Amino acid sequence: PVASGQLPVVRDWQLATGNWQLERDELVVPGPESFPRCERLTRRSDFEQIYLGGEKQVGGAFVCYVVRRAGQGRKMGCTVSRKVGGAVVRNRVKRYLREIYRTHRQRLPEDVHMVIVARPSCVGLSYQQCEAAVRRLLEKGDVLGG
Repeated sequence: PVASGQLPVVRDWQLATGNWQLERDELVVPGPESFPRCERLTRRSDFEQIYLGGEKQVGGAFVCYVVRRAGQGRKMGCTVSRKVGGAVVRNRVKRYLREIYRTHRQRLPEDVHMVIVARPSCVGLSYQQCEAAVRRLLEKGDVLGG
């Protein structure tokens, strides 16, 4: 029962539990822990600007470049080269990085743009180890708030 002219909102938990019925023209709104498209870095030029002008934090498994850009919202991109491994390995690392960003995005400032570069030493790490390594880099760069 939705008022005319309004679209019902389906939350992430409803999608996950199957506790919903999506009717035609209904809007699915991302929850607070989503990774919306507007927060993704996609253009090569954006990556290059962050590499050149960003503050660099280096760890054993990852390198993190961070730039503050007022009024542009927070954004994240990740780079995993073929030096890291085959397609399956690279995609797993990218999934880990996106999930780490998704679960920690509420603790990041609104004006931060960052690129996380995976190094070959990240291959044998579990999700928890990757999360700890990235969290250390973000805390070292004074990006991750409490």
